[in-house]
Amino acid sequence: MNLKSVDLNLLIAFDSLLSELSVSRAADKLGVTQSALSHALKRLRVMFNDPLLYRGPRGMEPTERALSLMQPVKAILAEIHSIVSTRIVFDPATTKRTFKISMSDAMSVEALPLIVRRLRKLAPDIDLLISSSGPRDACVRIANDEIELAIGVFPHKPDGFRHGDLYRDTLVCVADRKHPLLKKGRMDEKSYLASPHVTVAPNLDSGVQLDDIFVAMGLARRVVATVPHYIAVPALIRGTDLIAHTRRRLVSVLRTSSNLVVFPIPIPIRIPELAFEQIWHPRYEGDPGHRWLRTLIADAVAA
Repeated sequence: MNLKSVDLNLLIAFDSLLSELSVSRAADKLGVTQSALSHALKRLRVMFNDPLLYRGPRGMEPTERALSLMQPVKAILAEIHSIVSTRIVFDPATTKRTFKISMSDAMSVEALPLIVRRLRKLAPDIDLLISSSGPRDACVRIANDEIELAIGVFPHKPDGFRHGDLYRDTLVCVADRKHPLLKKGRMDEKSYLASPHVTVAPNLDSGVQLDDIFVAMGLARRVVATVPHYIAVPALIRGTDLIAHTRRRLVSVLRTSSNLVVFPIPIPIRIPELAFEQIWHPRYEGDPGHRWLRTLIADAVAA
């Protein structure tokens, strides 16, 4: 195929059609007529020698060929956006833009308010679309250009991903102040293992999986409740004999420690620190708006 005959607008139309699976919705999204988009679909079918979309029992459905093209086309469009953006002067005070960011629910309580307060002062027309993903899912979504930035703990980043350190935090034990096994605000290993536990589901807030450490050490504990995020922990254990783990920084942010006791995890091994960072795809490395947001986030959470 002669590249001179390829119209970039066709790739934009393809991306919108595959995202919406509807000619009418895709046309509305792009601000063109249905007739114009139908014509673009015909040209795309000729270009790729494939129907791309067909009428199925649930409406328009993509062919295998269309699905195989979806992510490469997204990557190409994102790369073009990045190249073009490097030539654009970014003014946070006047720019209108929406950034798609992934972070856990706990991070949305801990870090997001700091970020938004700065954003409102410096860039009132910048909007954020926040969603939640575990570390692995966040990396996949970045690769697929479903999000532009992810904030959290990422023990296994794909090669080539860019990243910036934000801060470090530690896991601590937390219990109700009137817990019967507490002695001077602490708990020994025997009492700790004898107490019923609340734990956070793997791969959401933390890259440190305590159960893996316990198994390696031959330790056993009874987990009576598994919750999706650390922010659920304080309310669950208050007034009970339960104990749990949370992040030291998060406890202070939630300001829930008045009825709770926070103490080190009483096992004979050092629990690794949690290294929080922001990660992004190289396609956004040169984007001045993206670069500005990364700096704002780093400054906000450091403060």
